[in-house]
Amino acid sequence: MSIASNVILENTRLGTTRTKIRNKLTEYNIWWDNTLTIFELAERLALMFSVTILGTVKSNIVTPGGFEYSVTLEDDGVPVDWWINGVHSVVRTDSNGKSAVTVQYVEGGSGTVVCKVGKKDVINISYSCVPFESFSDYAWNYEPENFDIVKYPTSISHTFDIDEVNYSEVFNLAKDVGSSSVAMAIPKVYANGIGGTNGIHIEVALYQKKDSNQGWGDAIALVNSKSLSHYRDTKILELGAYPGKKGLKYSTSDHVVRDLNVTTGQLTLDSQLYYFDLYYDNGYVKATIRAGTTNVYTYEGDASDKITFDTFYPAVMIYDAGGHIQFESIEVEPWTHEEE
Repeated sequence: MSIASNVILENTRLGTTRTKIRNKLTEYNIWWDNTLTIFELAERLALMFSVTILGTVKSNIVTPGGFEYSVTLEDDGVPVDWWINGVHSVVRTDSNGKSAVTVQYVEGGSGTVVCKVGKKDVINISYSCVPFESFSDYAWNYEPENFDIVKYPTSISHTFDIDEVNYSEVFNLAKDVGSSSVAMAIPKVYANGIGGTNGIHIEVALYQKKDSNQGWGDAIALVNSKSLSHYRDTKILELGAYPGKKGLKYSTSDHVVRDLNVTTGQLTLDSQLYYFDLYYDNGYVKATIRAGTTNVYTYEGDASDKITFDTFYPAVMIYDAGGHIQFESIEVEPWTHEEE
Protein backbone atom coordinates (compact mmCIF):
# COMPACT_ATOMS: atom_id res chain seq x y z
CA MET A 1 0.00 0.00 0.00
CA SER A 2 1.40 3.38 -0.98
CA ILE A 3 2.07 6.22 1.42
CA ALA A 4 -0.77 8.18 -0.22
CA SER A 5 -3.16 5.29 0.36
CA ASN A 6 -2.07 5.10 4.02
CA VAL A 7 -2.72 8.80 4.47
CA ILE A 8 -6.17 8.51 2.91
CA LEU A 9 -7.00 5.48 5.08
CA GLU A 10 -5.77 7.22 8.23
CA ASN A 11 -7.73 10.36 7.43
CA THR A 12 -10.82 8.24 6.87
CA ARG A 13 -10.32 6.57 10.23
CA LEU A 14 -9.80 9.91 11.93
CA GLY A 15 -12.93 11.27 10.28
CA THR A 16 -14.93 8.27 11.43
CA THR A 17 -13.56 8.58 14.95
CA ARG A 18 -14.28 12.31 14.99
CA THR A 19 -17.87 11.66 13.93
CA LYS A 20 -18.32 9.00 16.61
CA ILE A 21 -16.97 11.32 19.31
CA ARG A 22 -19.20 14.17 18.14
CA ASN A 23 -22.23 11.89 18.18
CA LYS A 24 -21.39 10.71 21.67
CA LEU A 25 -20.92 14.31 22.89
CA THR A 26 -24.27 15.24 21.37
CA GLU A 27 -25.90 12.23 23.03
CA TYR A 28 -24.63 13.37 26.43
CA ASN A 29 -25.45 17.04 25.77
CA ILE A 30 -21.83 18.14 25.98
CA TRP A 31 -20.98 21.27 24.00
CA TRP A 32 -18.74 21.02 20.92
CA ASP A 33 -18.30 22.79 17.59
CA ASN A 34 -16.41 22.30 14.37
CA THR A 35 -13.43 24.35 15.52
CA LEU A 36 -12.37 21.70 18.04
CA THR A 37 -9.57 19.32 17.12
CA ILE A 38 -10.01 15.59 17.57
CA PHE A 39 -7.85 15.85 20.70
CA GLU A 40 -10.10 18.56 22.17
CA LEU A 41 -13.15 16.48 21.30
CA ALA A 42 -11.62 13.49 23.06
CA GLU A 43 -10.83 15.68 26.06
CA ARG A 44 -14.49 16.64 26.28
CA LEU A 45 -15.51 13.01 25.98
CA ALA A 46 -13.71 12.41 29.27
CA LEU A 47 -16.11 14.91 30.87
CA MET A 48 -18.90 12.36 30.42
CA PHE A 49 -17.63 10.84 33.62
CA SER A 50 -17.61 12.19 37.16
CA VAL A 51 -15.99 15.60 37.65
CA THR A 52 -15.54 16.83 41.21
CA ILE A 53 -16.87 20.35 41.70
CA LEU A 54 -15.47 22.00 44.82
CA GLY A 55 -17.51 25.19 44.76
CA THR A 56 -19.41 27.81 42.79
CA VAL A 57 -20.00 31.55 43.17
CA LYS A 58 -23.20 32.98 41.68
CA SER A 59 -25.74 35.73 42.24
CA ASN A 60 -29.09 36.79 40.81
CA ILE A 61 -28.08 40.45 41.06
CA VAL A 62 -25.26 42.43 39.46
CA THR A 63 -24.17 45.68 41.12
CA PRO A 64 -22.23 48.60 39.55
CA GLY A 65 -18.89 46.89 40.11
CA GLY A 66 -20.02 43.87 38.06
CA PHE A 67 -20.10 40.32 39.39
CA GLU A 68 -17.66 37.42 38.96
CA TYR A 69 -19.32 34.04 38.51
CA SER A 70 -17.01 31.08 39.04
CA VAL A 71 -16.72 27.34 39.40
CA THR A 72 -13.80 25.56 41.10
CA LEU A 73 -12.80 21.99 40.17
CA GLU A 74 -10.15 19.62 41.43
CA ASP A 75 -8.00 19.95 38.31
CA ASP A 76 -6.48 22.74 36.25
CA GLY A 77 -6.76 23.08 32.51
CA VAL A 78 -10.31 21.68 32.36
CA PRO A 79 -12.51 23.30 29.66
CA VAL A 80 -15.55 24.92 31.25
CA ASP A 81 -18.38 26.24 29.08
CA TRP A 82 -20.02 29.57 29.83
CA TRP A 83 -22.96 31.32 28.22
CA ILE A 84 -23.59 34.97 29.13
CA ASN A 85 -26.88 36.05 27.57
CA GLY A 86 -26.52 33.19 25.09
CA VAL A 87 -22.96 34.06 24.00
CA HIS A 88 -20.65 31.07 24.47
CA SER A 89 -17.06 31.05 25.69
CA VAL A 90 -14.65 28.42 27.03
CA VAL A 91 -12.64 29.32 30.13
CA ARG A 92 -10.22 26.64 31.26
CA THR A 93 -9.59 26.23 34.98
CA ASP A 94 -6.45 27.98 36.20
CA SER A 95 -3.72 26.59 38.43
CA ASN A 96 -6.14 26.81 41.37
CA GLY A 97 -8.84 24.88 39.54
CA LYS A 98 -10.97 28.03 39.06
CA SER A 99 -12.85 29.07 35.94
CA ALA A 100 -14.48 32.52 36.11
CA VAL A 101 -16.33 35.09 34.01
CA THR A 102 -17.46 38.61 34.90
CA VAL A 103 -20.85 40.06 34.04
CA GLN A 104 -20.67 43.82 33.62
CA TYR A 105 -23.25 46.18 35.07
CA VAL A 106 -25.74 47.75 32.66
CA GLU A 107 -28.22 50.13 34.25
CA GLY A 108 -31.64 48.48 34.27
CA GLY A 109 -30.22 45.43 32.51
CA SER A 110 -30.99 41.75 32.98
CA GLY A 111 -29.82 38.47 31.50
CA THR A 112 -28.76 34.89 32.09
CA VAL A 113 -25.59 33.05 33.05
CA VAL A 114 -25.16 29.35 32.31
CA CYS A 115 -22.11 27.27 33.20
CA LYS A 116 -21.56 23.63 32.27
CA VAL A 117 -18.75 21.25 33.08
CA GLY A 118 -19.12 18.52 30.50
CA LYS A 119 -22.70 17.30 30.80
CA LYS A 120 -23.23 18.81 34.26
CA ASP A 121 -25.24 22.03 34.50
CA VAL A 122 -23.41 23.90 37.29
CA ILE A 123 -24.91 27.41 37.09
CA ASN A 124 -28.14 28.38 35.37
CA ILE A 125 -29.40 31.68 36.68
CA SER A 126 -31.23 34.82 35.65
CA TYR A 127 -29.81 38.10 36.93
CA SER A 128 -30.83 41.72 37.06
CA CYS A 129 -28.70 44.83 37.49
CA VAL A 130 -29.44 46.84 40.62
CA PRO A 131 -27.85 50.12 41.79
CA PHE A 132 -26.60 48.51 45.01
CA GLU A 133 -26.86 45.27 46.94
CA SER A 134 -29.66 44.64 49.43
CA PHE A 135 -28.65 43.87 53.00
CA SER A 136 -30.42 42.33 55.97
CA ASP A 137 -29.19 41.20 59.36
CA TYR A 138 -30.78 40.04 62.59
CA ALA A 139 -29.31 40.20 66.06
CA TRP A 140 -30.00 36.51 66.65
CA ASN A 141 -27.43 35.77 63.92
CA TYR A 142 -24.78 37.15 66.33
CA GLU A 143 -22.92 39.05 63.58
CA PRO A 144 -21.90 42.51 64.87
CA GLU A 145 -18.81 42.13 62.67
CA ASN A 146 -21.06 42.91 59.67
CA PHE A 147 -21.01 46.61 60.67
CA ASP A 148 -18.47 49.41 60.72
CA ILE A 149 -18.70 51.72 63.73
CA VAL A 150 -18.07 55.36 62.86
CA LYS A 151 -17.64 57.89 65.69
CA TYR A 152 -17.06 61.55 66.33
CA PRO A 153 -14.89 62.35 68.08
CA THR A 154 -12.95 59.15 67.49
CA SER A 155 -11.64 59.34 71.04
CA ILE A 156 -14.99 58.50 72.64
CA SER A 157 -15.29 54.92 73.82
CA HIS A 158 -17.99 52.61 72.55
CA THR A 159 -19.22 49.03 72.65
CA PHE A 160 -21.13 47.13 70.01
CA ASP A 161 -22.36 43.71 71.03
CA ILE A 162 -25.40 41.47 71.41
CA ASP A 163 -27.77 42.07 74.32
CA GLU A 164 -31.27 40.86 75.15
CA VAL A 165 -34.63 42.63 75.50
CA ASN A 166 -37.90 40.81 76.17
CA TYR A 167 -36.15 37.46 75.65
CA SER A 168 -35.02 38.50 72.16
CA GLU A 169 -31.50 39.31 71.01
CA VAL A 170 -30.68 42.89 69.99
CA PHE A 171 -27.65 44.72 68.66
CA ASN A 172 -26.51 47.03 71.44
CA LEU A 173 -24.54 50.10 70.37
CA ALA A 174 -23.33 52.21 73.31
CA LYS A 175 -21.05 55.22 73.58
CA ASP A 176 -19.89 57.71 76.18
CA VAL A 177 -22.64 60.07 77.28
CA GLY A 178 -21.53 63.48 76.11
CA SER A 179 -22.70 66.37 73.94
CA SER A 180 -21.47 66.92 70.36
CA SER A 181 -20.75 63.24 69.81
CA VAL A 182 -22.12 60.48 67.63
CA ALA A 183 -21.73 56.74 67.08
CA MET A 184 -23.08 55.06 63.96
CA ALA A 185 -23.37 51.43 62.84
CA ILE A 186 -23.04 51.19 59.04
CA PRO A 187 -23.28 47.85 57.20
CA LYS A 188 -19.86 46.95 55.80
CA VAL A 189 -21.40 45.97 52.48
CA TYR A 190 -21.77 49.73 51.88
CA ALA A 191 -18.15 50.56 52.73
CA ASN A 192 -17.82 52.52 49.47
CA GLY A 193 -21.16 54.28 49.82
CA ILE A 194 -24.18 54.46 47.52
CA GLY A 195 -24.56 57.01 44.73
CA GLY A 196 -26.74 59.89 45.90
CA THR A 197 -29.16 59.68 42.97
CA ASN A 198 -30.18 56.12 43.86
CA GLY A 199 -33.35 55.33 45.77
CA ILE A 200 -33.17 53.44 49.06
CA HIS A 201 -35.40 51.95 51.74
CA ILE A 202 -34.17 51.25 55.28
CA GLU A 203 -36.21 49.43 57.89
CA VAL A 204 -34.90 48.98 61.41
CA ALA A 205 -36.69 47.32 64.33
CA LEU A 206 -35.45 49.15 67.42
CA TYR A 207 -36.11 49.97 71.03
CA GLN A 208 -36.15 53.63 72.02
CA LYS A 209 -33.57 54.31 74.75
CA LYS A 210 -32.73 57.18 77.09
CA ASP A 211 -29.55 57.40 79.14
CA SER A 212 -29.45 61.08 79.97
CA ASN A 213 -31.57 64.17 80.51
CA GLN A 214 -28.96 66.36 78.80
CA GLY A 215 -30.47 65.92 75.34
CA TRP A 216 -30.40 62.75 73.32
CA GLY A 217 -31.39 61.22 70.01
CA ASP A 218 -31.77 57.79 68.43
CA ALA A 219 -32.23 57.52 64.69
CA ILE A 220 -31.80 55.71 61.44
CA ALA A 221 -30.15 57.94 58.89
CA LEU A 222 -28.49 58.59 55.57
CA VAL A 223 -25.11 60.26 56.04
CA ASN A 224 -22.93 61.74 53.34
CA SER A 225 -19.57 60.67 54.74
CA LYS A 226 -17.84 58.13 56.94
CA SER A 227 -14.95 60.53 57.56
CA LEU A 228 -16.58 62.80 60.11
CA SER A 229 -15.17 66.27 60.76
CA HIS A 230 -18.19 67.10 62.90
CA TYR A 231 -20.74 64.97 64.70
CA ARG A 232 -23.52 66.20 62.38
CA ASP A 233 -21.65 65.37 59.12
CA THR A 234 -21.96 67.68 56.10
CA LYS A 235 -25.28 66.17 54.98
CA ILE A 236 -27.57 63.99 57.02
CA LEU A 237 -31.21 62.91 56.86
CA GLU A 238 -32.56 61.09 59.89
CA LEU A 239 -35.75 59.49 61.13
CA GLY A 240 -35.48 59.59 64.88
CA ALA A 241 -36.89 59.69 68.39
CA TYR A 242 -36.16 62.62 70.68
CA PRO A 243 -37.27 63.94 74.08
CA GLY A 244 -41.04 64.29 73.66
CA LYS A 245 -40.80 64.24 69.84
CA LYS A 246 -40.33 62.01 66.82
CA GLY A 247 -39.86 62.49 63.08
CA LEU A 248 -37.50 63.70 60.38
CA LYS A 249 -34.55 66.03 60.83
CA TYR A 250 -31.70 67.06 58.55
CA SER A 251 -28.51 69.05 58.51
CA THR A 252 -26.22 70.31 55.77
CA SER A 253 -22.71 71.72 55.57
CA ASP A 254 -23.38 74.24 58.33
CA HIS A 255 -24.05 71.31 60.72
CA VAL A 256 -27.22 72.97 62.01
CA VAL A 257 -29.97 70.47 62.89
CA ARG A 258 -33.32 71.41 61.35
CA ASP A 259 -36.76 69.84 61.51
CA LEU A 260 -38.02 68.48 58.20
CA ASN A 261 -41.19 67.19 59.84
CA VAL A 262 -41.41 66.50 63.57
CA THR A 263 -44.47 65.74 65.71
CA THR A 264 -44.90 65.76 69.48
CA GLY A 265 -45.29 62.59 71.50
CA GLN A 266 -42.73 60.55 73.39
CA LEU A 267 -42.09 57.02 72.20
CA THR A 268 -42.29 54.37 74.90
CA LEU A 269 -38.87 53.75 76.36
CA ASP A 270 -36.99 50.47 76.66
CA SER A 271 -39.75 47.87 76.21
CA GLN A 272 -41.68 48.75 73.01
CA LEU A 273 -40.32 47.50 69.69
CA TYR A 274 -40.77 50.10 66.94
CA TYR A 275 -40.26 49.72 63.21
CA PHE A 276 -38.58 52.72 61.62
CA ASP A 277 -38.97 52.91 57.82
CA LEU A 278 -37.11 55.56 55.82
CA TYR A 279 -37.53 55.82 52.03
CA TYR A 280 -35.44 58.25 49.98
CA ASP A 281 -35.11 58.78 46.24
CA ASN A 282 -33.15 61.81 45.00
CA GLY A 283 -34.85 64.23 47.38
CA TYR A 284 -38.21 62.51 47.76
CA VAL A 285 -38.82 61.20 51.29
CA LYS A 286 -41.29 58.80 52.89
CA ALA A 287 -41.12 57.78 56.53
CA THR A 288 -43.10 55.83 59.10
CA ILE A 289 -42.65 54.71 62.67
CA ARG A 290 -44.82 51.73 63.62
CA ALA A 291 -45.63 49.93 66.82
CA GLY A 292 -46.78 46.58 65.48
CA THR A 293 -49.23 47.46 62.71
CA THR A 294 -50.10 50.89 64.15
CA ASN A 295 -48.44 53.96 62.62
CA VAL A 296 -47.35 56.46 65.26
CA TYR A 297 -45.63 58.74 62.73
CA THR A 298 -45.95 59.21 58.96
CA TYR A 299 -44.60 61.68 56.42
CA GLU A 300 -44.25 61.86 52.65
CA GLY A 301 -43.02 64.71 50.50
CA ASP A 302 -40.32 66.27 48.32
CA ALA A 303 -37.38 67.57 50.35
CA SER A 304 -35.00 68.19 47.45
CA ASP A 305 -35.00 71.92 48.24
CA LYS A 306 -33.56 71.07 51.65
CA ILE A 307 -31.16 68.16 51.10
CA THR A 308 -29.60 66.07 48.34
CA PHE A 309 -26.63 63.71 48.52
CA ASP A 310 -23.45 63.09 46.55
CA THR A 311 -23.01 59.72 48.23
CA PHE A 312 -24.80 58.27 51.21
CA TYR A 313 -24.35 55.54 53.80
CA PRO A 314 -27.29 53.95 55.65
CA ALA A 315 -26.71 54.12 59.40
CA VAL A 316 -28.21 53.41 62.80
CA MET A 317 -27.02 56.15 65.13
CA ILE A 318 -27.01 57.74 68.57
CA TYR A 319 -25.78 61.25 69.19
CA ASP A 320 -25.36 64.11 71.65
CA ALA A 321 -25.91 62.77 75.15
CA GLY A 322 -27.59 59.62 73.95
CA GLY A 323 -25.89 56.66 75.55
CA HIS A 324 -27.00 53.71 73.47
CA ILE A 325 -29.41 52.29 70.94
CA GLN A 326 -30.72 48.76 70.59
CA PHE A 327 -32.02 47.27 67.37
CA GLU A 328 -33.29 43.82 66.60
CA SER A 329 -32.94 43.83 62.81
CA ILE A 330 -32.05 45.97 59.81
CA GLU A 331 -33.01 45.69 56.15
CA VAL A 332 -31.72 47.88 53.30
CA GLU A 333 -32.84 47.66 49.67
CA PRO A 334 -33.13 49.75 46.49
CA TRP A 335 -36.35 51.76 46.17
CA THR A 336 -37.78 53.95 43.42
CA HIS A 337 -40.32 56.70 43.92
CA GLU A 338 -42.83 56.40 41.11
CA GLU A 339 -45.04 59.41 40.57
CA GLU A 340 -48.70 58.54 40.10
